[in-house]
Amino acid sequence: MVNLFRLLGLPDPNKAQPKPPRTNTTTVDPGPQAGAGFHDFGEEIWSERTEKLTRTAERNVIYQKPDDLHRLQLHGMEHELAQGNMLLVDLGGLAQLPSQKDVCSRRVQELGERFDIPVFSLNDSDSLLMVPGARMRVDTERHKLGMAIWSQLPESESTF
Repeated sequence: MVNLFRLLGLPDPNKAQPKPPRTNTTTVDPGPQAGAGFHDFGEEIWSERTEKLTRTAERNVIYQKPDDLHRLQLHGMEHELAQGNMLLVDLGGLAQLPSQKDVCSRRVQELGERFDIPVFSLNDSDSLLMVPGARMRVDTERHKLGMAIWSQLPESESTF
């Protein structure tokens, strides 16, 4: 008679094999084990080194979307743009209200015109607008913002 368990590669329950006793050499601590040859990045020496090497951010990205009454709160954004912060305005929640979306879009355009800063649309539906801050460059020659254009670039430029 053919042993079905052996044919399927399963252990035979009729032949109980005693299991060797296990010695627990690991701990419950999720960190690196002692003597494993790894560094524990949770140690204070590594966090101090990271703080020294990491620069603090000088600029911010400000994300705005209309409030519950479908208005944009752009008061004080002139100061933020003058400091070099970028403004992202998300009008995606106003897809069902095209007239209110146009009003909010016009307010963002007026904000850009006051400082002679172009306003960029990051998607086809013009629901995600970007206003770059002072001393910020946007490459409009080779890049279409928000779209991958690897197929249009020469081979030398498409590699990482």
